[in-house]
Amino acid sequence: MTVLRVNGREIRDIIDWKYALVNPVMRIDALDGEQQLLSRVRHDSGEDIGISFVSPTLDKLKICKNNCLFCFVKQMPPHQRESLYIKDDDFRLSLVYGSFVTLTNLIEEDFLRIEQEKISPIYVSVHTTNPRLRATIMRNPAAAKIMDQLHRLIAAGVSVHAQLVLVPGVNDGDELLRSLTTLTSLYPGVESVALVPVGLTGFRENQADICGFSKETAREVLNITTRFSTRLKRKHGVSVVYAADEFYILAEAGFPRGSYYDDYPQLENGIGISRLFIDGFRKELTLHRKPALAGPVIWVTGESSAFLLRRLQHELNMHARTWVDVLVVKNALFGGKVTVTGLLGGAEIISAIGNARISPRTRVLIPDITLRDNLFLDNISVDQIRDQFADLHIDVCPTTGADLVRKTLAERNEHQCPM
Repeated sequence: MTVLRVNGREIRDIIDWKYALVNPVMRIDALDGEQQLLSRVRHDSGEDIGISFVSPTLDKLKICKNNCLFCFVKQMPPHQRESLYIKDDDFRLSLVYGSFVTLTNLIEEDFLRIEQEKISPIYVSVHTTNPRLRATIMRNPAAAKIMDQLHRLIAAGVSVHAQLVLVPGVNDGDELLRSLTTLTSLYPGVESVALVPVGLTGFRENQADICGFSKETAREVLNITTRFSTRLKRKHGVSVVYAADEFYILAEAGFPRGSYYDDYPQLENGIGISRLFIDGFRKELTLHRKPALAGPVIWVTGESSAFLLRRLQHELNMHARTWVDVLVVKNALFGGKVTVTGLLGGAEIISAIGNARISPRTRVLIPDITLRDNLFLDNISVDQIRDQFADLHIDVCPTTGADLVRKTLAERNEHQCPM
């Protein structure tokens, strides 16, 4: 069935649909095959009525027109899931999913729609407020218009969450100071600014010669972040500027307290996930006062989260009579340079489990962020891992600290049968 109009208005995409859901009475014109249907639906304003979309845009997805120095899509390994090679840059997805857009492919009609319908907030990849440098980084002359575009959106009442993907020697240091000074002066129009380290894979043939952050350069970024966030916290009551968790990992620094992250405005961008994980883990652990007497458990993780999980592993083992260990999986799928857990492939998890010589009947917890529709990025399924290690209890664990405690300390009989 295809929805054509609601209350006489054409449905162009999921944004139109969400606006239509505000109406408590909906007259829906739809097409089912060749048959045209007219339905009248009463519901609570804003409540989902059970209609889903094959594509949130319905029409053609707006594709990125840039050629960024650090484009992650161009660094993808071959023969992976098709969706990984799509360079989307669609402002409609920014509103619905919080994905970042560059604004370089917007036409006047798009700006007018954003302004008139107050499509807000929008998540914008700014990278730098230096027009020439932004055009160089993104290899697109249109990228130089960023400040005019931001001023226009903010003047129309559209709020912006900005991100700066930082490259050592390119847009950090003095350029970062300039960008943060400019962007934070636009608060509250620019609600938050996230600093994210450039991601580099082992598949960079014919790509720009850039490097990642070291311990020292990561600490320099954190020093700048702290200077701005401390001052802005005093002035506005919120930090505004937030560094990605990966910077703290690279710098071997402790994560800030939860108060630094305010209401976690860029959680999906890797800002504050570790703090929430730690706090949720410890809070849940206090609820388990009796010895668990659970069997051995293995936590699977990527390299970047290993230090944190090892620390929490010791806390849990000391708190409850259980045995937990951490299995760190090196990301071979992306050439060994990517360390985040969410991009692990099934083949490398299989290899790591096989090489670890794990005792039979051990529960192995795999984080759910490695999966989509029960498949890893390399299209290996969880069931394939279970089949290969029939003497182990392979389980999938939601990626929160509280869920990890609950799964780890669960009664063994809940995990005898594969999921």
